[in-house]
Amino acid sequence: MPYKTRKVRGKNCYKVYKPSNGKVFARCTTKNKALKQMRLLKAIRFNKNFRVNRTMKKSSKLNKKS
Repeated sequence: MPYKTRKVRGKNCYKVYKPSNGKVFARCTTKNKALKQMRLLKAIRFNKNFRVNRTMKKSSKLNKKS
């Protein structure tokens, strides 16, 4: 598997990284969010046309403005 998770020592969080080059994609996050991040990275890797649902983007922008 090209991406791995590792528990951060001394904290209740996880990081997502690529062991081949050490690049970190998520520094301190919950285990569920780390697994979601790994699924997203895998989807982008195997499907170059993969895009986030546009309705999700719009609703998150509306929530940030208020």
